[in-house]
Amino acid sequence: MEATLEYEIWDSIVNSAKTRFDYKHILSLFKETDSEIIDKFLFHVLVAFACGEDHATISTNLFNELQQIGFDCNEQQIDGFIADKHQTFSIEIYATYIAFSLLEDGEDPAIISATIQDLLKKPE
Repeated sequence: MEATLEYEIWDSIVNSAKTRFDYKHILSLFKETDSEIIDKFLFHVLVAFACGEDHATISTNLFNELQQIGFDCNEQQIDGFIADKHQTFSIEIYATYIAFSLLEDGEDPAIISATIQDLLKKPE
């Protein structure tokens, strides 16, 4: 059950990030690619920023990973995508950081999930 709750934590963070930019555009870039890869791509961006990696490192790492799975792109495209994402995904990056910290501290995943859900709620 804990693994399921942990998956829900990460899934809720990625799903929140999807609402903050033109997700349909990124889907079109990946064309025939499974949406799970796009989710992993977004998760990688969030985790990298949450871990304090800089823009250039994230861009290079993502480019290399995408090349390894056969995705045809150039580093400028990846760099362009993440150019404003530190700001655009600021709440999701913070949520990622908090979730990792709480999991590392051994906090109950159900409490973490509730905390993250509250954090990601959009103000009305």
